[in-house]
Amino acid sequence: MEIIAQIILASTVLYSLIGLFFLIGLFYPKNGTNKFPYRVTVVVAARNEEKVIATLLDDLINQTYDKNRYQILLANDGSTDTTTDIMAQFEKKHSIIKQINIKETPPNFSPKKYALQQAVKHANGEIILSTDADCRVKPEWIETMVSYFTDKIGFVIGFSQFGQKASEQTKWENLQAFDFLQLMGANAGAANLGIPLAASGQNLAYRHKAYKEVKGYTKISHRVSGDDVLLLQLIQKSTRWKAVFAADRKSYTTSQPQPTLRDFINQRKRWASNGSYQIKLNFPFFLYLFVVFINNASLLIGVPLALITGMHQSLIISCFLAKALIEGLVALKSASHFRRFDLLDYFPVWFFIQIPYVVIAGLFGTFGRFSWKGRQHTATTKHKTC
Repeated sequence: MEIIAQIILASTVLYSLIGLFFLIGLFYPKNGTNKFPYRVTVVVAARNEEKVIATLLDDLINQTYDKNRYQILLANDGSTDTTTDIMAQFEKKHSIIKQINIKETPPNFSPKKYALQQAVKHANGEIILSTDADCRVKPEWIETMVSYFTDKIGFVIGFSQFGQKASEQTKWENLQAFDFLQLMGANAGAANLGIPLAASGQNLAYRHKAYKEVKGYTKISHRVSGDDVLLLQLIQKSTRWKAVFAADRKSYTTSQPQPTLRDFINQRKRWASNGSYQIKLNFPFFLYLFVVFINNASLLIGVPLALITGMHQSLIISCFLAKALIEGLVALKSASHFRRFDLLDYFPVWFFIQIPYVVIAGLFGTFGRFSWKGRQHTATTKHKTC
């Protein structure tokens, strides 16, 4: 019990300092200043997205950006529903749209990364924008994301949220929305202070030149996830390009929460599957993920033991409250920063639930299996169709 108490104390101190770092960073958002009309390519990987792909394509063809300055490349990752037909209809009507059909993924290559790579091969844009097939983008999305590409910027991290208003979603969906808001808040805070840690494939952009400099996804092709965060880390580690977080609300995208708890856990395991790989790409980020995992795991074990044995109760309760305080402050500032005060009511429930789910996602994402888009995966690309 003594060792557990010391681990809780040390990890809580480190966790609180990191949280304070994120909090400070949220007070220094960046604005886009570039006016140069770069040639842009929007890439979207889609697999069995018949329910949502048309809505996204409507958003993409109705952008404020000059239509002579952008193209839309759709990587059809072996869809077996009507996604292919829907995209073909849009391609026929709009010359800026091109569908690229992926019949088979090579061995030891992540399906999504391969699909995106095939799309980028056909790209003529200086800037590559990427979003997911189930997302919604604002009319000014391209224009606003491009505005962040000043001379030294090679990667722009975009904000994404689950839904628009809490009143229009179920409690389960709002809980996911709050969880993702916390992740985005931490990400924005770190990036604003010049230490970008992660990105989401729901909303990101990068220079085509930077992508080529790191040879695209070649070095990370075996990781089933990470078409976003691993690419960011590669560019940060291997090139001179800097990354920035887009604070302008016109750049925000909206995504769909997971319908079931099982889907949610699978998603988080997939995201967590690249944690250990950060040792190679971004060791400080790995240390942060390690501190998060150890803090939650030690509390998950230590709190019940303290209540049962009566040992170190004051210390462990103090650490528990310190964790709640720093996370609450980050939640409050994130809600203000991204104008999602409607989600703050979910903080108490989230605070208790996220402790076990972080541990579960971390362990099974690293050592177990998870499903995604009808395929079974491990952290690397060994997969099979369900």
